Amino acid sequence: MKIWRNYKSIVRNNLLLYSNTNKDLQYWRNDMFANTLIYIIPLSIIALIPSVLWALELKLYLLITVDITAVSLTTFISLKKGIDIKKRKLLFVSTLYILSFFLVYYTGLNSTLYLLATCFLSTFIYSFKNQYTPAILNIYISIIYTIFYYTHLIPLLFAHFQTSVLIAVFANLIFLSFLICSLVPKLFNGLDENFKKNIEHNNKIEKRNELLKEITWIQSHVVRAPLSRLMAITAILKDNDVTEDERTFFIDNIIISSTELDTIIKEIVTKSESIRST
Repeated sequence: MKIWRNYKSIVRNNLLLYSNTNKDLQYWRNDMFANTLIYIIPLSIIALIPSVLWALELKLYLLITVDITAVSLTTFISLKKGIDIKKRKLLFVSTLYILSFFLVYYTGLNSTLYLLATCFLSTFIYSFKNQYTPAILNIYISIIYTIFYYTHLIPLLFAHFQTSVLIAVFANLIFLSFLICSLVPKLFNGLDENFKKNIEHNNKIEKRNELLKEITWIQSHVVRAPLSRLMAITAILKDNDVTEDERTFFIDNIIISSTELDTIIKEIVTKSESIRST
């Protein structure tokens, strides 16, 4: 368990150290990317072993190389320090698409699920300038695979299907890819509005708390000085006989302290009104 905690801590620190610390949508997407990498590495290693054994049995050495390279790159993306998170995401998405293409090429149309999953995951973790970029990539891959199929470049072991099946599978892949690219950004737009409202609300609360702290400090420290002077002067005037000059001096100080106290009270009232307005 300690090894697992240390591993998670290393990956999260590498990916989120220079990320936006505000709990906004971008932070959430970065956090999800970090969690994806945390779990995908051990799971991919588990999946790699039977895949390599199967590929060795069929002598698919290029597929073995691609599989091992994909796992190695994912590990590099997760553990290498000092890489910008956007570059990590692009490298990760590129790795997924290359791996998915080779899986479809070598194992058949059933592996188009990997392309769909890659489209879904890419849309979630990365903000593309064109929101349909993952779906467009799936179109290109579908076209390339179709060209390979009709030019007999697909291994015969995995090309035993009718043309109608090929068209149906890739048509559904493209349809679902565009559906994902259309709906996920709408979901994120709604989440983004909620995140912004929460951040704005938290900022207002923080500002209000700061004002309350200032008011408390003014009441306990600043108000105390002129009030203490007034109390001392009134006590002197009440309990002692003073000369006319002393009386004038004390009255002048009463006026000064009263004016100072009035200014402080106005400041407190202004701060209190600003709290109400927030």
